[in-house]
Amino acid sequence: MACHIAVVDDEENDLKHVCNHISDFFSSKDIQLNTYRDALCFPINTNFDVLFLDIDMPQVSGLELAKKYKKRHQNALIIFITSHNELVYKACNIHPFDFIRKENLDIEMPDVLEEINYQLSHLHPSVTFYINGNAYVLRKELILYCESFNHQTEIHFDTSSITVNMQLGDVEKTIDSNHFKRVGRSYLVNMKKVTKLEGTTLYISEHHQIPISRRKKKLVLEYMKEVQQ
Repeated sequence: MACHIAVVDDEENDLKHVCNHISDFFSSKDIQLNTYRDALCFPINTNFDVLFLDIDMPQVSGLELAKKYKKRHQNALIIFITSHNELVYKACNIHPFDFIRKENLDIEMPDVLEEINYQLSHLHPSVTFYINGNAYVLRKELILYCESFNHQTEIHFDTSSITVNMQLGDVEKTIDSNHFKRVGRSYLVNMKKVTKLEGTTLYISEHHQIPISRRKKKLVLEYMKEVQQ
């Protein structure tokens, strides 16, 4: 799954400069890079892993945008970029991940990108599956559940799925996470994505339902309590 990065800067040349650094650094990785020259057009409800924000912008400053965004997406890494060093002190209250001075961008940007890469690899553990010789690197947190059938396993996400030629037990070992629990012979569930248990139906995210046996109900309730602690 792609790392989702946004760059917001009203200066076109600065915007391109930042994006070139990002694209070069992540050239071998799956990233989705979005750019915005007008902060008013920034999609505040969209989930980005990383935001590069120019502090000094017309109409809506990077500081204002960061405050609004952090209320909705607390885990986003925000990096302020500015040519006005005096504005850095005002930004400290927002607790950004880092600062970059535009006049030193070529010097400071590589180190910041290294830190971002390290942080994301720990915040978003991934798992690799191979399908027809192709490697698929998936974020564990985005997997909802895995369902086995005919010696294969279908790995479900919110609106998509992939099928691997592996038995469910082998998929469980590959994912290797305490958040994933077997709730039946055919199902391995990311318990952090469970919204409720009603009768013998387990609801996952908004659109997925899994049947469980009555004898498994007590165990599933215990799993649900574990992830809430």
